[in-house]
Order: sequence, then structure tokens, then C-alpha cells
Amino acid sequence: MRKRKYFLKLIVISVGVLVDIITKIIFANLFATPREDVTVINNFFYFTYLENTGAAYGMFSGSVVPLAIFSSVFIVGILVYDYFNHEDNWLYVLGVSFIVSGAIGNLIDRIFLGYVRDFISIRLFSFVFNIADLWVTVGVVLFAVNLLLSLIKECKKGKGQNGSK
Repeated sequence: MRKRKYFLKLIVISVGVLVDIITKIIFANLFATPREDVTVINNFFYFTYLENTGAAYGMFSGSVVPLAIFSSVFIVGILVYDYFNHEDNWLYVLGVSFIVSGAIGNLIDRIFLGYVRDFISIRLFSFVFNIADLWVTVGVVLFAVNLLLSLIKECKKGKGQNGSK
């Protein structure tokens, strides 16, 4: 069972990184200059190519090396946590896989380009992101839902054992 879980994670991570890299290459080649907009849904959804030397929302702009080191440590930390945590449910497996996939995708950009290629702009928010960012966000949500459900299950189990309501 453990081998199957790791194989599934490897597939999800590999496909996630591949999709991220391919979309970044496509959008980097489509736009002549950074900050050019292509309207998909007026006043809502745009493709806007941006070369981001910082982290989310442009924080820590120009900090490529520290961000690359932090990303590397974060990836290793998640993998070590996963090694010692043996959850087999799909929320956990996909959550961890998406988080690692997104972190690797952006780390590749930082190492080889010195910036991360962003291209998705939802105008409800004031930032531009990429598929790797989406993977991390979805992964964190799945991981959090799994954690919440695990806590609820443990609370219910605890109440049943001590005779409480």
C-alpha cells in the first residue's frame, strides 16, 4: 500500500511540474513584453505575463537566492513529514503532492531564470499567479480539509470512548 501511495504521489508531482513548466513556456513565448494583457473575460480574467523576482503578491522582491533556499528547505520538510506520516486517504495524498509539485515548479524558475513566470490574473485580486501557485493553493486546501476531517473524527471517537454526549 505504501509503495502505491508513493507511486501515485510521484505521478501527481511529475505531471503537476510538467504542466506548470509547459504553461510557463507557452505564455513566456506568447507575450512580447511583460505586463501585456490578453482579455479572456473583460474586467475579470486576463492573461498577464509577469516576471516575479519575489514571492506571493510580490513580497520579498529581488530575493531570489533566499527564496530558492527557503523553497528547497520547505520541499524537503514536506517530504520528511510525509515520510513519517502514513495517511493513505486521497485528500492527504493529493494535498501533499500538489504542494510539492507547485513548490518544485516555482523553484525550477528561480534557479534557472532568476524569477518566476506568472501569467494568470483574476481581477478580483490584485496579483498575477501561475499553475504552480494554483497547485500549492489547492494542495493547502486539500491538506487543511483532511486535517479538519481527521480532527473531527478524533473528537467523535474520543466522545464515544468516555461516555460523553
